[in-house]
Amino acid sequence: MDQMAPPGAARVAKRRSKPYKALSIRNFRIYFTGSVISVPGTWMQMTAQAWLVLDLTNSPVALAIVTSLQFLPVFLLSLIGGAIADRFPRRKLMYFTMFMGTLQAVALGTLCLTGTIHIWHIYVLAVTLGIINALDAPLRQSFISELVPLTHLPNAIAMGSLAQNLGRIIGPTLGGVVIAVLGVGVAYFINALTFAAALIALSLLRSSELQPRRLARKQNLLLQIREGLSYARRTPTILFLLIATAFIGMFGQNFTTMVPLISTYLVKASAAEFGILNSCLGSGSFLAALVMTTRGAPSTRRILLAGLAFGVMLTLISFSGNLLASSAMFVAVGASAVTFSASVNTLLQLHAPPEMRGRLVSMINLLIPSPIGPMLTGAAAALLGVGWAVFANGLLCCVGIGLAYIYLVRRRRNGTNFEYVAPDTDDETANGPGQVDPADTGTR
Repeated sequence: MDQMAPPGAARVAKRRSKPYKALSIRNFRIYFTGSVISVPGTWMQMTAQAWLVLDLTNSPVALAIVTSLQFLPVFLLSLIGGAIADRFPRRKLMYFTMFMGTLQAVALGTLCLTGTIHIWHIYVLAVTLGIINALDAPLRQSFISELVPLTHLPNAIAMGSLAQNLGRIIGPTLGGVVIAVLGVGVAYFINALTFAAALIALSLLRSSELQPRRLARKQNLLLQIREGLSYARRTPTILFLLIATAFIGMFGQNFTTMVPLISTYLVKASAAEFGILNSCLGSGSFLAALVMTTRGAPSTRRILLAGLAFGVMLTLISFSGNLLASSAMFVAVGASAVTFSASVNTLLQLHAPPEMRGRLVSMINLLIPSPIGPMLTGAAAALLGVGWAVFANGLLCCVGIGLAYIYLVRRRRNGTNFEYVAPDTDDETANGPGQVDPADTGTR
């Protein structure tokens, strides 16, 4: 029997969200400010890492190894991270993951400034960062639901996406300037300082104003993971989101591989033109995140259209060798990717029981970005050529959206409802499915 959808998932919310309304809540305002400061530091470190690896080895293979080592722990440990996020107080765990991220950045910065850095140091610390991210990602994403009531959750998630994409634009630019003027080691230390800003923001949150949550019952972690997977399989809305995300994540959202390939082999861009293509991708993502702050709860229609647009744009880019046309299409790719991802994340959290949000969010993190996608893209490019590889990726994204649509239609014929409607009230104490007694603040 299908899992019953939680209360509130009865019809589509027709009204738009008030832009930035999540910022009216003190705790979220502080947390968002910390994110705006810390996220550019993360992207600065990614820029510094790529530059450092190539400077030490002059080997694209070494860079690919570092990227794989960093994402592999996320792929292997994401579900465990989600179970931990549901089982323990998230705020306390975030102190730990942020502190460990700070130590990782300081270690790399120290090795660089002392001139003792070797490639194996980067390999080891890349794995370390991957383990930290596997635990931290489901914590951060599910913690947003503790900062705001359910009525504000779509806007809060959109604001979080806005902070991420703003950092994606600012971080690499600042990173390039810092590396050129002060050196790569300083870039790592600046990232460590931005972690400090996030830790301070976390400490300033008022526990009394956090939304009440019910911790998952204590049991074996593997049983908790199994419980989450079983819930996802039995719940049509969650399964629909996972079907669509599996294809988009595996074949589409591996930009660190596809953008350089398209730039080098299709557009034949210079270094400056490669920067333009990346900027267009980031600009489209940022604009979409900005628009998402004005929207309410996402519909399945928005998710399907965004996923389809993403796949179609990739297929069109595979035929383009023109910089101007490719730049315009990269704006559309960035916009559709963010619209899809943010909508999936929002709808999933709106439908998820509070005590299971971490596990369900970790399933999305398992799929986007997928460590398998870059390897498949690279292999296809070597065998068929870059154009056909990108075309195949776009086509497979469309196939995935088609399968999700077929599943949606079949389940709807059986009377299953997939949409969510926000409560008619804007009462900030309303926290939707799984709400506990407001007097029961749980364990923080």
